[in-house]
Amino acid sequence: MTACPVEDRLAIHDLLVSYAHAVDSLHDLDGICAVFEEDAVFDLSGIGFPSLNGHGEIRKFFEDTFEAMAAHAHYLTNFAITAYDGDTASIRAYVIGMGKYKAGGGITVNGRYYFDVVRTAAGWKAKRYTMDFLIPIEG
Repeated sequence: MTACPVEDRLAIHDLLVSYAHAVDSLHDLDGICAVFEEDAVFDLSGIGFPSLNGHGEIRKFFEDTFEAMAAHAHYLTNFAITAYDGDTASIRAYVIGMGKYKAGGGITVNGRYYFDVVRTAAGWKAKRYTMDFLIPIEG
């Protein structure tokens, strides 16, 4: 693996943070889509949700999610660039995600995000996103 320059490392980290901020807003659909390439794969099958393709399906997923949620909070840590070749990279980060449902109750997720990213004219964008659990959800 080629060493990842600090500028790229920070820009890729910022992309994941932008994703978490947009998700936690419970309304920023454009901000979520801005993280991803138009035809990105958004695959949450590792945690029991669907695999989605492209902005349209990602947007619809979050429209439905936001409709059901009263609050979100995501905390990212342990960032690691796991592959880098100058114009593409992969990054892993640990996530603790919490949510409160409008209907009552909540959820806490302890897992890892995996993003495959590509350098574009608009900066780094995700071409593939997956997630897994570090601690299974109880209940």
